[in-house]
Amino acid sequence: MYMFSAGMFMTGGGATLPASDAHVVDGERILLIGIDGELQWVDFDKLEPISEAKRPFPAPVSRSMIIEGCLMGFWVEHDILAARMASLDLSVEFSQGAHKSEVRAAMQPSPNRPPPVEVAGAKWSRILDAEPLGLCELDGRIAFVLWKRGIYCLSTDAEEYWRVGELNWSELKELPRGQEVCGLHNVGGDLVVWSRGGGWARLSGTDGRIIEMGIMEVPASIIGTYYSPESGWLLSSNRGHLVRLKQLGGEPVTIDVGGPISAALWDEEATGWRICGWRENLIWNDTELKRLERDELCVQLLKHPTGWKVLENTGRWCDF
Repeated sequence: MYMFSAGMFMTGGGATLPASDAHVVDGERILLIGIDGELQWVDFDKLEPISEAKRPFPAPVSRSMIIEGCLMGFWVEHDILAARMASLDLSVEFSQGAHKSEVRAAMQPSPNRPPPVEVAGAKWSRILDAEPLGLCELDGRIAFVLWKRGIYCLSTDAEEYWRVGELNWSELKELPRGQEVCGLHNVGGDLVVWSRGGGWARLSGTDGRIIEMGIMEVPASIIGTYYSPESGWLLSSNRGHLVRLKQLGGEPVTIDVGGPISAALWDEEATGWRICGWRENLIWNDTELKRLERDELCVQLLKHPTGWKVLENTGRWCDF
C-alpha cells in the first residue's frame, strides 16, 4: 500500500506548482491539486507531471478525497460566501472551468443573472450553505461535516443515507471554537469525530447515531488529526504540540516540538510516526523522538518504492 501526504510537485520545464492536496491513484499516478484548484496527473515512479494542469473548480479546493474512481472535492470562496461540493470521474480528462469573476457575477441580484457556476466536467455537484470542516470515506460512502449544520453521509451518486445535527460537548461551550470539528475518520466502519477543544465522538456508520462521546484535555487548539490502526491517534495543535493516544478515552502522551507540522504518516517498519515539522523531520515511536534538522521546509511525505521521501518547499525531492 502506498501512502501519501500533501505537498508540491515539479511541473514541466522546471516550474513549481504549489499544491494544497494530492492523492495516489491505483499505485501508478498521483493526482496533484494546486492551491488555486488546478488538477494535474503526476507519474508515481518518476514523480514527474504527465498531464497539463487544468482547473475545473472556480476556486481553491479546500478538502478532497478519492472514492470509487472519482475525486470528491469542495471549493470555498470566503470573500463572496460561495461554496460547492462536486464529484469528478477520474477516467475522464479534466476540463477548464469558470473563473472566480464568473462565480461572483452569478451571485449578483439581477434580472439577467446567469445560472450558478458548475464545476467543469463534474458527474454531480451541490451548492453548500456552510463551510465544510471535514471529509472522509466511510465504507464506500461520503461523510462530511458543515459548519453550524451537522454531519452528512451520502452515496457516491449523492443519495443521502443519513444526517445528524451539530455535536455538542457541554464542557466546551465556553471555549472559543472548542466544539468546531477539526477531523473525521473511518475507524472500523464507524465515524470518529474530533473537535478543536479535544472533544471526540464515535458515530455509527450505519445511521449516524452517537455510540460514545468524550473529552480529552489538550494543551492548545487541535488543528490536525491522524489515525493508524496499529498505533492509534496523533493530534497536532496550533502551538506546536503533538499528542499520541492509543485509543479513544485512553491516556494521552504530549510533547512540544516548537512549531507546526505539515504531514504525518505511520511507518510500520519504524513502529513510529514519520512527521514533517518546522525545518525538521521527526520519527516518534514509543521509546524516543528522533529529530532530523533540515535547511528547508518539508511540505510532503511519501512512502515510495525507493524509500520514504520528503518534498521541500523548493520543489526538490529528498530522502527522509
